[in-house]
Amino acid sequence: MEQLDGAYPVESPALREQGHIIGAIAQRRLNAPPGTVAPATLDAAQVDPEQALANAQTRIERLEREIAQLRRAVADERRHAYVDALTGLPNRRLLMDRFDQALARGVRQHTKIALLFLDLDGFKCINDALGHASGDQLLLQVARRLKACIRAADTVCRFGGDEFVVLLAQIESQERAQLVVRKIRTAVAKPYLLQEQVVRVTTSIGMAVYPTDGKSYAELLERSDIAMYFDKARACIAPAWSHPPAGGTD
Repeated sequence: MEQLDGAYPVESPALREQGHIIGAIAQRRLNAPPGTVAPATLDAAQVDPEQALANAQTRIERLEREIAQLRRAVADERRHAYVDALTGLPNRRLLMDRFDQALARGVRQHTKIALLFLDLDGFKCINDALGHASGDQLLLQVARRLKACIRAADTVCRFGGDEFVVLLAQIESQERAQLVVRKIRTAVAKPYLLQEQVVRVTTSIGMAVYPTDGKSYAELLERSDIAMYFDKARACIAPAWSHPPAGGTD
């Protein structure tokens, strides 16, 4: 026999007495010729309203948990798409979005925007000598120091490897950007404690300002990158090593 799928209201003394019955019935199919019937099995159970309500509430709570888990998964995926996995800083994609927003405000309010392209001097030596774990720790410490040097409206991006880009939004003048550059140089140059060794590094910085040096993200990024290499060529400073002094590292 064919098993019926669905819920049908059934009135039966046996159902009221026993709470559950199984029997054979004849049903007429939709669009079947008149008088055509087919055998089927009827499985009927009496429903306790309170139990049904409790079961429904359990299903609702389970669905709410599943929806919450799905939302967290989507949020994590979105965050990973815009954030650097090591440092937690914005990545290139988010930097471009932030630049577009800053540019729109700059056009409306006639303010300047600066891109600072940073490269750590001597990072490869430290990474090779102390290992990648220490190199990652150095990048984390540098990231924290860079964030402390800027305003909430600005952005620090890990561009890749030991390169960072700082977006200064709505600055009044190029001199204001130069103040931030000097602040960053001082912060990065402070000693770092890695594997019980104190390491000192510096950073080469190139700057490009909107609208003087370019009017698009690509133009400013290229100009700041070129300026950074000129700055590095002038510096040519190797990392300094020493035994840990009393304090002075983060």
